Amino acid sequence: MFDRIADGRTDLVFDYLSQGHFANSKDKHGVSLIQHCAYYGDVSAIRFLLANGESLEALETTLGSAARPFMGTGNCASSLSKTPPT
Repeated sequence: MFDRIADGRTDLVFDYLSQGHFANSKDKHGVSLIQHCAYYGDVSAIRFLLANGESLEALETTLGSAARPFMGTGNCASSLSKTPPT
């Protein structure tokens, strides 16, 4: 089932966890469930994983230092300049 999630069927994350797998599970390449869900933009699956023990730090390995200004702010737009460039 993990292979299907990695191929874009992130809706299967709910079933995967209900079968007893952990929210921080990784595939054979070391890519976690939350990383796959982030890649495919499945916010519902990401929230579900976070509610079941995964952490946002798992995404930092994917996003790197570019994500640090936005993580934990609660509002990504607040980190952006409101003045247009001249």
